[in-house]
Formats: sequence, structure tokens, C-alpha cells
Amino acid sequence: MKISSFDVAALPRIAFGSGRIQELPGLVPEFGRRVLVITGRQAFRATSHWSSLLAGLTRAECEVWDMSVEDEPSPQLVDAAVTRFRPHGIEVVVGVGGGSVLDAAKAIAGLLPFGNSVLDHLEGVGRGVSYTGPALPFIAVPTTAGTGSEATKNAVLSVRGEGGYKKSFRHDTLVPRLALVDPELLASCSAEQIAANGMDAFTQLLESYVSLNANPLTDALAWSGLKAVREHFLIAWRGGNEREVHEARAAMAYGSLLSGITLAQVGLGSVHGLASPLGALFPIPHGVVCGTLVAA
Repeated sequence: MKISSFDVAALPRIAFGSGRIQELPGLVPEFGRRVLVITGRQAFRATSHWSSLLAGLTRAECEVWDMSVEDEPSPQLVDAAVTRFRPHGIEVVVGVGGGSVLDAAKAIAGLLPFGNSVLDHLEGVGRGVSYTGPALPFIAVPTTAGTGSEATKNAVLSVRGEGGYKKSFRHDTLVPRLALVDPELLASCSAEQIAANGMDAFTQLLESYVSLNANPLTDALAWSGLKAVREHFLIAWRGGNEREVHEARAAMAYGSLLSGITLAQVGLGSVHGLASPLGALFPIPHGVVCGTLVAA
């Protein structure tokens, strides 16, 4: 096999495995003790993990601020959060949630040191100001299996409706310093979320695998992720016995993580090129758009 030259972009430190969420309070102080925690509005906060995280951070002598994200993040949400939390001298941002939460947290971590608008740097629609960083340390804890945002350097921000868009704020220092992936956090996902997010991960893996920029390393990772998703997607969606569901959640979380790693290395393809503008115009889950376009 002939192996040509290739590059590997920055990756986060990765902690993967069931129960790893319990380690989070002990890991956060490595990056700072003035902590902003960003979550979804309901799912994670309704679990015992939320109270355990807050109690653990208190024991670790951290000062904690928190906010929630309900929908795909907009530039206005990011700017408002930066204005609100910048006076508190935040040292590390922790995002616990799906892709929308992680993208919002990633963008906020990038702008908190500087205080300017994310519209200065947003690709394609921004003011064209170069972002030089560095961002604050960001810890990504996904609670869904789909976007792979825990492994990428871009935060996708959206404005919906006529004239809307989905565009990225992107920089090497936005890569999470730590991606903590606990498959058991997927327990809060509905079957509809598993299906939509799973198709997003599958599409990202497929597009990475067939990318003209692919290399032997990304091919191996994408193929491993595709195999994991193919073998466990249906069980994760419809359910099964306890062992089957445990294995399926781990496989989907693994596939999603690899989809983020591979897309960060070699990019995506035509499906995502079409999915972004459609998602900006219509309130359709991103994974549903991807799955529909792949099938077409």
C-alpha cells in the first residue's frame, strides 16, 4: 500500500467510557477554577449528574456560573453570553449537551477573552476580522451521538428564516482541550433524537471516507466509525435488552466522536453543503436533512 504525505490537525484530549462523567469535577480544575457550565435547558439538568457535577465542582473549590441553550445557537446568543459573563473572569468553559450546546459553548469560550462580537469572525457573513485567539480552555461533554462537535475547531451558528444562514466560527484554539465522552449520557435521548443524530454521524463518516482529501489514517477511523454505526444504529433507536442497549450507546458515541475527528481532518461533502442552507430556511433537525439527502 502506497502511503502519501498527510497532515493531522489538532485533536482534543479524549476520555471515553461509561461512567466517565463522574470524573469531570476532578478534571475541570486542571484548566481553571472560575467555571462557566453551559447545558441544554432540560434533559441533563433533570438527571442526578447535574447536581453531582455542581457538588463536585464546589468540593474542588471552583466558582461556578451556568447558562442553558434551548435551540441552535445564534450570533446574538453568543454575544449576549459574552457580555453577561466576561466581567466574572471566567477561566474555563464546560459544555454538556448536544451539538447546539457544544457549538454555543465553543464560541463563547472563543470570545470571552476579548469581548467582541462573533460577527467579526463568522465565515461568509461576518466582518472579515481575523481571529487570532487564544480561546479559553473548553471541555466538551456530548449527551447526544451525532455532530462530533467535541472533536472539531468550528462552532456552527444559525439565523433562521428568509436571509438566514448556518455559518462557522473557526480557529485551531477552539478545539476542545478535553472531550469527555460518556455513552450513558445518551440515556436521555428520545428515539427521534437517536435517529436524527445517528444519521448526522453516519453522513459525516461517509463523506469523510469518500473525501478527495482522505488519507489512510482518516479512512481507518471513518471505516471503524461506519462499522460501529451500521451494527448498532437500529438497537440504539428501537431498544433491546440492557446489554444490547449499553453496547449500542457506546458504539454510537464512538461513531459520533470519530465523525468529528475525520471531518476535522478532511472536510465534508455535498450533503452537508446542501443541508446547511436548508437548515437555515426551515426548522428541520440537521440529521433529518442529512439522512434524507443521503437516501436521495
